[in-house]
Amino acid sequence: MINIERGNIYHGKLPRGCELCLLGLKSVIFITGLCNVKCFYCPVSRDRKGRDVIYINDVNANLITILEEIENSLSRGVAITGGEPSLVDDRLCELCRFLKREYGEDFHIHIYTNPISWSRHFLMKICQIPIDELRLHITCREALHKVLINIKYLRDTTFDIGVEVPVFPGWEENIVNVVEDLYHRDIISFVNLNEVDINDSNVDNIINRGYEVDYRGFLRGSYESCIKVLNILSRKFRDLNIHVCTSTVKDSIQVRLRMYTRSIVYASSNQYVQEDGTVIRYVDGRVVREVLIGRSFKIFEII
Repeated sequence: MINIERGNIYHGKLPRGCELCLLGLKSVIFITGLCNVKCFYCPVSRDRKGRDVIYINDVNANLITILEEIENSLSRGVAITGGEPSLVDDRLCELCRFLKREYGEDFHIHIYTNPISWSRHFLMKICQIPIDELRLHITCREALHKVLINIKYLRDTTFDIGVEVPVFPGWEENIVNVVEDLYHRDIISFVNLNEVDINDSNVDNIINRGYEVDYRGFLRGSYESCIKVLNILSRKFRDLNIHVCTSTVKDSIQVRLRMYTRSIVYASSNQYVQEDGTVIRYVDGRVVREVLIGRSFKIFEII
């Protein structure tokens, strides 16, 4: 059965990581901009791509500021992404252990990674990293066959494993094949299908490959392809949890709720927090709308 709830479309149940994200209760840790895979659709901004930098919720970070941001966002978990997290495996392991010590075992951690990047050093550590979900970026069977020797190490892990991929029109069969292979190997329990994110760093590469972007900045046909894959997989695998993560839901629910929570924490007594996370205040008889950038408010518009 396919469920539609507050714009979310899923079969089975939502992965726990997605549940928390969609409640605005997960902070996003960008653990490094380093990556050894050159995906043409990579949405990482130019000021982060290829650089070994750390951010949390778009704030430049270290261990102390990560704690501050998690607490100010009232987060109950983190999503760790990049770049490629496995390239800084010592840092990754240290961070996950640190967060579990600080917030307890119920604090939810998921990692987004491409197995083709895994080093032997990372493979030796993967079973020891205290995480709750590992999300694999594998978009076709050819790529899967290159990393099967790495994925076999996942059989001894206790965390949930899933496939999380962007869905381009024409990729439907490839994604179904990847999921089918991993499902029959009893490796994955969920799939997250992402409507493709478009921004300044990837729009030219995407258009140059013949794809179309509509007036809202969405990849034309990506949503429909997500639904097609969802329908195929839900018929094939009744017990597989499948979630379609749309750009609209990410922007209007996930990001907005996190911004709202952070604005409540940072707003002063003369600022009034709006539903979208912006604040308004009166300056010289005029109404000014401000948005929280990092830890300070910047003027967005004068109303």
